[in-house]
Amino acid sequence: MSELAAKFSAGLLVLAACVAAALYVRELHADLATARLQLADTRQGLADRDGAIRRLQQDAAGRARQQARLDRTQNAIASKLDAVRLENRRLIDENAALRAWADTRLPDDVVRLQATPALTGADDYVGPLPDGEPVHAAGARAAHQR
Repeated sequence: MSELAAKFSAGLLVLAACVAAALYVRELHADLATARLQLADTRQGLADRDGAIRRLQQDAAGRARQQARLDRTQNAIASKLDAVRLENRRLIDENAALRAWADTRLPDDVVRLQATPALTGADDYVGPLPDGEPVHAAGARAAHQR
């Protein structure tokens, strides 16, 4: 019987080893599935990142084109302004009456207007205006006209 018991215990040992191997393989398959999901998520993340980078590069290229166009426009305006100033200087230098007119003092109101800062937006226009009467609608009459 001891021989039968030895075979039985060896069979149980082999069966236990097979069950352990099967469980180990099942765990490996689960780990593989998890790794595949992580790989797919990572690939999607990389694709999203690459798309964002591509859009940012296109936006930067568009802005660079706009900046180049703005620079060309500013250079054209500056050269036109230089030509006008040069022509004005030439006219003043060759015409005594124009030179005398250009050398006269500007009226105080004009000097005051030139001394004010440049207005660059709607808020700059509204700021210095006094609070007055509200403007009535185009078809309606003002309160004092009723």
